Amino acid sequence: MIIIPGSNSQDLAFRVAKLTNSKLARVESKRFPDGEIYVRVHDDVKDEDVVIIQTQNRQNDGIIETILLCDALRDEGANSITVVAPYLAYARQDKKFNPGEPISIRALAKIYSDICDKLITINPHETHIERFFEIPFIYGDAVPKLAEYVKDKLNNPIALAPDKGAIEFAKTAAEILNCEYDYLEKTRISPTEIQIAPKNLDAEGRDVLIVDDIISTGGTMATAIKLLKEQGAKKIIAACVHPVLIGDALNKLYAGGADEVVGTDTFLSEVSKVSVDDVIAKLLR
Repeated sequence: MIIIPGSNSQDLAFRVAKLTNSKLARVESKRFPDGEIYVRVHDDVKDEDVVIIQTQNRQNDGIIETILLCDALRDEGANSITVVAPYLAYARQDKKFNPGEPISIRALAKIYSDICDKLITINPHETHIERFFEIPFIYGDAVPKLAEYVKDKLNNPIALAPDKGAIEFAKTAAEILNCEYDYLEKTRISPTEIQIAPKNLDAEGRDVLIVDDIISTGGTMATAIKLLKEQGAKKIIAACVHPVLIGDALNKLYAGGADEVVGTDTFLSEVSKVSVDDVIAKLLR
């Protein structure tokens, strides 16, 4: 197996290559003066099983570079091509929300199904997107890694999901933390007041881990943290697999009362404290 590093995931690719005892290829990437992307794989890949590791945090560039790499590798005679996209771009546009919209991940799934033999990702926003792919679509779970990271930082904790839809993340984390889990429920008190609190548990006097797959703008999470603090919660750690953190999202979370924010390296940010390298390595094995 040869690991092909995309420009967005060079360090991650190196670590996965070490964990899987695989060769790390030399890949040249640059831009032409008009902004177009150039890539070149310098290693011989004829009859080899190759794995491209390229997260799509810079969405459009990441996708185009992956397409170009697949084309080059196929042309050079690679036996099989596996694309590892720890953060899979456009996966949140998984259905038509308004007339005239594309189902973006379906369109991209058609492309991936033509250019590679398998796609691996980490915690896709919706797992049902698998049906759009005509190749094996495999996904790993990084929530246990997040829970392990915070395990020694919390006393008498509870694991909370920001909403009912994310309850499985809280359940998975709770198994690692050996604690109770719940989800946050919004209750309208008046036309101008909304209460956010755990559905069944009381956070007063306890440490809290709030865990989700993505933190984007951070608004809902920051509001929840603020209200949990007002309800008597002690330390609060906000964790997510993909720390997208648009604009001042991180500042919102800390200003709301978060004691720590932690994410993984699927989407590189200043809170990417947990690596998914061994999650990917296990999936490749």
